[in-house]
Amino acid sequence: MDLHERLRDDLQATTASNAAWPEFLLKLSDLLGASEAVLGGGDRSGANEFFAPRTDPDFVTRYREIFHQQNAVMRAVARQGAGAITLTDTLPEIDDFRRSDFYNLWCVPQKFNYGLALNLASSTGWFGSLVINTSSQVTTTQIEQLHAIAPDVQRAVERWKWLEQLQLANRMTLNTLDMAGQGALLLSQSGRVLDCNGMAQSMLTDGRLLLRDGQIGCADTASHQALVRLIAHCLAHPDKGGGRVQISGRDGALLVQCAPFSADMHYAAPQRPSAILMITDPTQRMRQRLRELTQRFGLTRAEIELALAVVETGSRKAAAEARGVSDATARAQLTSIFDKTGVRRQTELVRLLMYDG
Repeated sequence: MDLHERLRDDLQATTASNAAWPEFLLKLSDLLGASEAVLGGGDRSGANEFFAPRTDPDFVTRYREIFHQQNAVMRAVARQGAGAITLTDTLPEIDDFRRSDFYNLWCVPQKFNYGLALNLASSTGWFGSLVINTSSQVTTTQIEQLHAIAPDVQRAVERWKWLEQLQLANRMTLNTLDMAGQGALLLSQSGRVLDCNGMAQSMLTDGRLLLRDGQIGCADTASHQALVRLIAHCLAHPDKGGGRVQISGRDGALLVQCAPFSADMHYAAPQRPSAILMITDPTQRMRQRLRELTQRFGLTRAEIELALAVVETGSRKAAAEARGVSDATARAQLTSIFDKTGVRRQTELVRLLMYDG
């Protein structure tokens, strides 16, 4: 089995997770008989990565803080351009490099005496190098093996960086909906939740939405079935633009819209969003206000629910009926609310709940 076949699955994994790069580098260095395989790079924004799985973490820190700016060999390697494979011993800078503190205090203790570098680049603007460090001189076989695997590594880097940008764009979409007061979840082709914003997470936390085996749902049986049908139809017929449904819960109705989500094919299939679920809670602003008043006055959940029902129905008796409690219980809870907040009439309570003050 050649190097490509042995490393294929490891390279595919790097698309979806930064954590997969160290595993790939460990396996690559073992197959090449090298001391270490290092991947480092960055983009114009200043963001950078440095994966060196066999290097002591203290040495990594020293490299970042002290030696990175002194690494003349890597600057020379970078000048060779994307796709170039460079044997560091052939560089004009190598003699000065071997006399430098970086080489003698950082490379030699780790037996990084010789190097073979592959320059990598992404169309997103990322540029970096894969460096094979060895304790003895680089062999012809190692050079040939790196040449053979180079196109696969380049493709992996391209997919990795594109996925990062797409995930960032998706996160911005979720955050924008969050600021607009909407819950939002990204769903895979199988309907599994891939990501969600803070508003959707709060709905999951307080039980307005449920997550079962990665699938979104709700407690009310009829509403749950309607939600499942909506998602299934949107995923099966993306050309029809999705749809919407109203679902019921213990804290009132939620308005749910499911729409196809355009995802670039750079995504690995399991991580590719196929639909976005947007949830609007008409009482969300009131809930936020009630949370603020709970902290301020120490209201209980039962009192919060009664106060919300009073605002929605306009009367204590109707609120009691809506909540399924007796009028006497509602009266006692309302009295407690009055005592804690200092208001004396329902109209004053509504004003307190609806407006800052």
